[in-house]
Amino acid sequence: MNIEREETGNLTATLKMKIQPEDYLPGVEKALKEQRKNAVLPGFRPGQVPMTIIKKKVGKALLIGEVERLIDANLKGYLQENSLRVLGQPLPKAENAVNNNWEEPGEFNFSYELGMAPSFEVNLDKLGVEYPAVDVDEVLVTREITDMQRRFGKVEDAEVSEDKDMLLGDMIELDPDGSIKQGGILNRATISLEFVTEDAARQSLVGKKKDDEITVDPHKVSKDPEDMAHMLGISVDQANEIGDSFMFRVAEVKRMAPVPIDQALFDRVYGKDAVSDEAGFRAKVSEGLDQMFRRDSDRLFLRFAMKKIQERTNVELPDTFLKRWIQETSKTPVTLEDVEKGYTDYANGLKRQLVQDRVIETYGLEAKGEEMDAFAKRYVSDQFMQYGMPAPEGEQLQLMAARMLGDQEQINRIRGTIVEQKLMVHFKTLLEPTEKKVSFDEFVTLARTV
Repeated sequence: MNIEREETGNLTATLKMKIQPEDYLPGVEKALKEQRKNAVLPGFRPGQVPMTIIKKKVGKALLIGEVERLIDANLKGYLQENSLRVLGQPLPKAENAVNNNWEEPGEFNFSYELGMAPSFEVNLDKLGVEYPAVDVDEVLVTREITDMQRRFGKVEDAEVSEDKDMLLGDMIELDPDGSIKQGGILNRATISLEFVTEDAARQSLVGKKKDDEITVDPHKVSKDPEDMAHMLGISVDQANEIGDSFMFRVAEVKRMAPVPIDQALFDRVYGKDAVSDEAGFRAKVSEGLDQMFRRDSDRLFLRFAMKKIQERTNVELPDTFLKRWIQETSKTPVTLEDVEKGYTDYANGLKRQLVQDRVIETYGLEAKGEEMDAFAKRYVSDQFMQYGMPAPEGEQLQLMAARMLGDQEQINRIRGTIVEQKLMVHFKTLLEPTEKKVSFDEFVTLARTV
């Protein structure tokens, strides 16, 4: 086995792999013997089918499988041993199919194109990033208290619907001419006007009472395909194909009656006697909002900092290679024109990730094994406590944390959370940002810019 690397550009290279018979024959012979041992063929005893027949039936497939295994293992090994940081995966060159004869195996030659990750340094000196902090004013506090009053309120019957009510009734599918569709959908459903985002659709449901009939578009009175599927009593796949004309016949109008601002509400939100008057209640609400917005501010500050670092860092990419890689590895066929349309966003996202990875590497902010283990244990304990159950301890806690860390999706989530926290602390300490008070609306606008 021989592998040679040929630099073909600033960030591209070709790996040429030469595989000799002595590399693949042992594996092929072993696989053939296994096939013969398990082969069942009329006229022959189990395990006694002639090797010539086995080779004729499965020899080529086993040869291809063994060569592909060797290619995969040796490509990975070569990249690791030579500390090559590649983008995407190695792409086989078209000549591979022409230069190799599976019918008369001998020496095999394969070539793979590589797109290399760029080498660059990051500089955090004089970055000048502000820390946006939401100014928790009386308007926000009042809005939050109003939400609490409704959250802890009780559902009551109402005569005529208002813009935050719930309508219970029947969804009835219509034909294009507006008549009830024979064999169409008929399902009891609930529409929460509060979550109907399109103003015209919401207003069409205001002022309605029992037995009123309104033509509605289920896409506009539901939050998402899953919600619409539940509303219509169908699958999500069916919901994606459904029409936009239904009759909604009102059966009930429900309204959430808010609870008064009194000691009962104070106790329910913060615990018995933690707050004794409305002024103290408002102060606690303000404190809670400030803590909540601080977490959002941390994330926005981190995004601003990473954006500034990216703007001052020259990150080159092997664009031609990446476009080809996207095209060839797409789950559905795409043209080069399709790739070009979305490539700028893809490239910016990749550069952002490369810059973040470089910051993490430069300042030693990786998530360590013991940190991930501690995070998993804390998460498991919090989940039990959330439901009022005693948290597991000792060996049981370790076992549950280990099970959690056996899931790659959970590993990625935990690693991402730990790294984000480390970046936050590091940037706050190193950059010493100036805090800038902004209104809630200004904060939302800022968040949309990065």
